[in-house]
Amino acid sequence: LDADNYETDPCLKEIRRAESYSWMDIITIHKDKLPNYEEKIKTFYEEHLHLDDEIRYILDGSGYFDVRDKDDKWIRISMEKGDMITLPAGIYHRFTLDEN
Repeated sequence: LDADNYETDPCLKEIRRAESYSWMDIITIHKDKLPNYEEKIKTFYEEHLHLDDEIRYILDGSGYFDVRDKDDKWIRISMEKGDMITLPAGIYHRFTLDEN
């Protein structure tokens, strides 16, 4: 997806329409911009799940989502600017940044 133009990207607009994604929030995960950065990073990396789908779209930088597969093994998914992922409700996962 076109992360530089996410507000007007027609592909993102179509995904949002097709999946009925009606809202979004933007979080900047950077030590200079996120209050309680160290605490938040630890929270994101703790294995957890949600009752709803979790949709994440990377506007800048990069990191990793770890998800558990059907055999309870971790799979690491590298994410970078322009990537979008949907984690189904009830899937165990965690997130961590890389050096970027």
